[in-house]
Amino acid sequence: MNNKLTLRYWDDPVLSVTCDPIDDSEFGSKLEEFGQSLIATMKDGNGIGLAAPQVGIAKRVFAMGFPESKCEPIVVCNPTLESGGPILYEREGCLSLPTIFEQVGRPQRVVLRYFKTNGKEDELELLNFDARVVFHEADHLLGIMFFDRRRVSRQVNRAVERAWSKIKHDYV
Repeated sequence: MNNKLTLRYWDDPVLSVTCDPIDDSEFGSKLEEFGQSLIATMKDGNGIGLAAPQVGIAKRVFAMGFPESKCEPIVVCNPTLESGGPILYEREGCLSLPTIFEQVGRPQRVVLRYFKTNGKEDELELLNFDARVVFHEADHLLGIMFFDRRRVSRQVNRAVERAWSKIKHDYV
């Protein structure tokens, strides 16, 4: 049952909250179904990542594709990250802020430790753009958008907010 979920757009309060962890009792078929819906929604929007708060659920779960390594998408629950390598600047966008892109610095490497929807632990080491996807989606779980002042300059932050105010009416 890969139902497409309804996206939330910037200014929605759920995008600014720190998400709750997935509880042990939540792992299983319902979480798997939700994860598959996240993947379907992500693909439908031509995205490479989608976090639960972007569909109104304040839980520590996200779906991600692998633009660099071309692996099948996965669902990540309760992630922990270990970053490394130099900071690389690339353009980022977001399904919750469509058509707006900005340069964001992210570490080149990440070791991602997470739980699958069945509750089993897993670990991946990712580089470059695959790592960038992890950092972007993990930020969503902390209520941080890519244009947050913790990620970009005040000038870039203001430019993104001005651009959104001009197109917001097309989405909200």
